[in-house]
Amino acid sequence: MKLPRPSLWIPISFGFCVLLLSGCWSSRKAPAHVFSGPEVEQAELPFRLRNSAEHDVVRAEFGEPYVLEFEGEGEGGALLYFGGSHSQSRSDPQLDDIRRRWSAFGPTVALCEGRQSRHVYGFLVEPFAGLPEPTLVHKLARANDVRLVSLEPDYEQEVRAQLQRFSAEEVALYYFLRVYASESGGKEQESLAKHLLAKRTDVEGLRGSLASLADVDRAWKTAYPNGEDWRVLAQEPTDGVLAQVSANSRRVRGEHMVRVLVDLTQQGERAFAVVGSGHVIRQEWALRALLGMPEAPDTPNT
Repeated sequence: MKLPRPSLWIPISFGFCVLLLSGCWSSRKAPAHVFSGPEVEQAELPFRLRNSAEHDVVRAEFGEPYVLEFEGEGEGGALLYFGGSHSQSRSDPQLDDIRRRWSAFGPTVALCEGRQSRHVYGFLVEPFAGLPEPTLVHKLARANDVRLVSLEPDYEQEVRAQLQRFSAEEVALYYFLRVYASESGGKEQESLAKHLLAKRTDVEGLRGSLASLADVDRAWKTAYPNGEDWRVLAQEPTDGVLAQVSANSRRVRGEHMVRVLVDLTQQGERAFAVVGSGHVIRQEWALRALLGMPEAPDTPNT
């Protein structure tokens, strides 16, 4: 095969790069954090979140997607809260459902889970990487010049709430291991562990709590004396103290999501939010009460 002359390599390479970039969009719409400060973090909600058993009853009856819709009167705000299934598949029918609802709703602000600010998508990427629903929300927001807001509390804010119930070592161990188990895939990776330990404990309240992997060994043995080596965990523990920290994290995040959605809606925004269905189901009682919607049939009397 005859290769192009050296003088042609530069334009050929340039053309290839243009083609590659045209097929890949890197969205870096930085999520905004709506709430901060102890007054907001500690504000009481009218109802607690549904617990796991209550969630399972609703999920079994209604399935997915679980969608909560509110339309304010006159110039009032509106909310479309889409609870879907976390899927990577580009053929998942929920993606077209989200697109249709987006077009019909006409949002002024878009919200999704996660603190991730960069989402890569495009016709060269999506066939291999899929199109998770948070990435689709980023994609729709970018295409329509709609402001994007994170539903997550700041990491420091979440840690501060956790420290009201658990020790610094327990909180640090949880946030370190949940990421390590996910990224290591159940295989020991010491360099990754050191990197993540330094990163996840670099926050007010956790600095110095677990200064080394030897500290992790000690804290792990205290929490799980009969547990397998944390270095080969494929997922975060589902029992013991770290499961309790995980459940409290879900509560802290869920209550924050309620406050973000209510605040934006009461400001007159048309808020379009996409999360896993469990969040919508758990938060429904409080959202209905705060937005003046009819109560769910299973709403507690007190």
